[in-house]
Amino acid sequence: MLHKTLLLVLISTVATSCFAQLTPEYKKSSPAETVFGFRSDYGSTIVHTPAVKPIGGARPFGFGFEYSKQAKDSATYHLCSAFPRIGLQLQYFHYGTPILGNSYLASYFIQPVYRLSNRINFFYRASFGFSYSDNPFNPNSKIDTLNQNYSLHINPNLQLASGFGYRLSKNFSLDISGNFNHISNGNVKRPNRGLNWVTGSLSLIYDPSGAQLPNLHRVHDKYWANRPWHYTAGLLYVAKQDYAGFTAAYQRLYAAGGSFEASKQIGRIHGFVAGIQAYYNSLKTDPPNDVVPYSPLKHSSVQAGIYAGHEFLMGRFIFSQVLGVYITPHPAIYTNLFHQHTLRYLIDTHWQAGFGFRAHESDADFICLNAFYRL
Repeated sequence: MLHKTLLLVLISTVATSCFAQLTPEYKKSSPAETVFGFRSDYGSTIVHTPAVKPIGGARPFGFGFEYSKQAKDSATYHLCSAFPRIGLQLQYFHYGTPILGNSYLASYFIQPVYRLSNRINFFYRASFGFSYSDNPFNPNSKIDTLNQNYSLHINPNLQLASGFGYRLSKNFSLDISGNFNHISNGNVKRPNRGLNWVTGSLSLIYDPSGAQLPNLHRVHDKYWANRPWHYTAGLLYVAKQDYAGFTAAYQRLYAAGGSFEASKQIGRIHGFVAGIQAYYNSLKTDPPNDVVPYSPLKHSSVQAGIYAGHEFLMGRFIFSQVLGVYITPHPAIYTNLFHQHTLRYLIDTHWQAGFGFRAHESDADFICLNAFYRL
């Protein structure tokens, strides 16, 4: 788990030039400005499945610090109709219950900011990183056996947020946002129901160069409209999958395979993608038993599916969200549909690297490492 964690952190933070597109249309007209922030959070846990009912009513609270770069140049605004802020955030959370304990989070975030007036902005934010949680599931502890949310100390985390910023003075502003938070190990180890919680946050933002965003007007052209379809071949590798249930029992498996997809840019930062993916693991066919003597979803060691969805084109980063359907038998504990989320970094015009997360409804399947080559 440690070597995978270090590699994913490297992939997520290797470039600070997130919005430097690999296209001739874009070149920053001025450098991004350094911004600092201090935030506080308070909220509640989400009971999304009966297995995590013991954490109902818990009130998480926390605080954090962030270091970021705020773009204010006209070229970036022309590219995405916003002033993106990207950076790192460090957070601490106490979940308000001994079942969950405490977490320390380190995340990379992307935050497009939209100017509404001289003092008011609107923003949304996506953060991704890793957390260290001090009270995972422990079968030898009466309290920790109630923690069905996570069973590893180190877990990937995801945060989604939106809110408003109000400029207080020349250099200070106050951000108010609502946040959805999630940690999960992607089925590396069970139990892994995932920990979900929502918070409201207040952030004091300090911009030494000035907190007011410029009043710019977007040029309405479609420079991307004539770009061709792109075709990309990819590889995936899963270090561990942890299946559970009366049909699959507990099995820890690796998986390896590939994909082929077609993508088309349909907006300044939006794209459409469709593809096919197949991988091999050593998961054997479900044996007959007294509980389920026969299932139409007998699965094999080779599993394949087709998918389609949306891509955010954020400079050197591409974040895709797709919905897929299996075209081969799959484990009976899962539905025939899956959703998959992939973050990739464009090393150059051909090579890409990243990682992905697959789930079935609210059940995580795996986290994988990816390498891609654009033809």
